[in-house]
Amino acid sequence: MLIGDVCSRCRLTRKAVEYYVERGLISPTVGENGYRDFSEEDAEKLERIAVLRSLGLSVSEIRAYLSGGEPAVLQKISAQKELEREVLRERQRLLQSLAQGSSWSEIRAEAEGLEKKQSILTRLLDRFPGYYGKYVACHFAPFLGEPIETEEQQQAFEAVVAFLDGLELVIPAELQKYLEGCLQGIEPDGLPEQTAAAVREAVSRPEQYLSDNRELLEQYLALMQSEAFRETPAYRLRELLKRLNEQNGYNDVFIPAMCRLSRAYGAYHESLLHANEVFLKSFPQAGE
Repeated sequence: MLIGDVCSRCRLTRKAVEYYVERGLISPTVGENGYRDFSEEDAEKLERIAVLRSLGLSVSEIRAYLSGGEPAVLQKISAQKELEREVLRERQRLLQSLAQGSSWSEIRAEAEGLEKKQSILTRLLDRFPGYYGKYVACHFAPFLGEPIETEEQQQAFEAVVAFLDGLELVIPAELQKYLEGCLQGIEPDGLPEQTAAAVREAVSRPEQYLSDNRELLEQYLALMQSEAFRETPAYRLRELLKRLNEQNGYNDVFIPAMCRLSRAYGAYHESLLHANEVFLKSFPQAGE
């Protein structure tokens, strides 16, 4: 069926359907005439997406449900939502208490206790507002949705915060503007799905990914090594962050702490190291 038909059936706007396609929640086929063809399965998914969005679920939460399809996924999301509502209620109570004259020290103590119920991502974004926090979030958000539960995680979190806060990160004004432009539109839960999906495929099946995308990768590497690219803000920012990581213990301090903080990231990092090894064997010039 065409997009107009699926919009009528699911009571969604055309822009909403296009957004869900863009975010990778559904993947309609494209006919020879260039029009998207939505299957019955696509329509059923969109009906569920519409319901879940009306219940306040984020795109990443809906994706988790569509990937698993199990009631347990919704139960976990529901429990997390209840925790978020509890935190919000407590915040409102503390704000009201402050307005009624409670001491700042008393409110601060309660607020610090409340923080322990928040997700790792929320706590990091609270520590690092602005483009810096968003830059960190777009790289690690998929692994930081859970609250801290163990002392080891708490120590790792403190190590991550100390490392990030201690970086002498001085980004020139023109590169700050460029970075903010790149991050604009990226949701707090991470990278756009097309990018995230490509990264997952490359990391989980590096040999197959290289085989399927060799020509594209060769073109990308040629662009990255071109004189034209060296004149761009993207190149200057990449080199700045690369030097910063090399000089400040990124691989010796930050990454090990992230692996302790999130088991999911630890597993991903191991796969990433293997994928990088496979990639450099095929494209040794990329490591130069």
